[in-house]
Amino acid sequence: MARKALTWLILLIVVVLLMGLASLMTGPEGVRLQGFGWLLWVAIGAVIVYIIYFATADHPAWQIGTREVVYMAIGAALYGVFSYLFNGTVFVVPSVSQVALRPAIVFPVFFGYVFGPAVGFFTGAVGNILGDFLTGWGVFPAWDIGNGLVGLVAGLPVILGRERALNILTGVVAAVGVALSLWAMTTEIESPFFGGPLSPLMRWVPLIGAALVVALRFALGGNIALASVIVWGAVANIVGIGFAAIADIWINGYPPAVALLGEFVPAAGPNILHAAILTPLLVGAYNALQQQLGRGAGVA
Repeated sequence: MARKALTWLILLIVVVLLMGLASLMTGPEGVRLQGFGWLLWVAIGAVIVYIIYFATADHPAWQIGTREVVYMAIGAALYGVFSYLFNGTVFVVPSVSQVALRPAIVFPVFFGYVFGPAVGFFTGAVGNILGDFLTGWGVFPAWDIGNGLVGLVAGLPVILGRERALNILTGVVAAVGVALSLWAMTTEIESPFFGGPLSPLMRWVPLIGAALVVALRFALGGNIALASVIVWGAVANIVGIGFAAIADIWINGYPPAVALLGEFVPAAGPNILHAAILTPLLVGAYNALQQQLGRGAGVA
């Protein structure tokens, strides 16, 4: 256990060093790391990671070997490059910060769900660092850690079981979606990037996302692998993007309504939709490839 805990510490240090490197190489128009306050959110993220880790430390999914390192590199590269391709170049989501429509979120969810939480965390965190750097936006540590948490949480079914608490988690996703939509319908948020109130469509995004997750979960009830990845992908985005948005209450001084309705909803809502639609396709393709190569049925 001590060795795996040390490995995770090294992994977190690597993520921090990559943040620093990206900051040094960021151009004058991008956001660079200032002071040491950002380390607080890295530390809080690390505490969350270690709480989850120590609760399930005996499971071999936490082991990081050569194969996991290869998957981490592939996942982070894919997420970073595809994030760059979609960051503001295809469709910018109306919000209070820089939020783009990013189908690339499928990569941390997929790599976490298939290869475990360690691979998912690295894919999400480092991929987000790379994507923001390539775009020229700079470095946003809370969002890097938040994206890492997306991949980590998506990988928990490898440890907990893909069918465990699936109905409860589906209910949680539905409750969060309904609550956020009801809140959004009674609150108006101004966007500094668009010079006016956020699109009324954003009020319906949480409800639409939750409805899609619930519908697909029960439509695919007989296929636990696909039903589970949809639900866990939604939970992962709620946790990870929620972490980043809540951090911005302190980092950017946002009121809670602005952080959650003006930032979390525009970021997490489309992410959940993309993950629900695209991740099952990737899992299905991965399973087909595994069968074709004679390596078993893939993700069961």
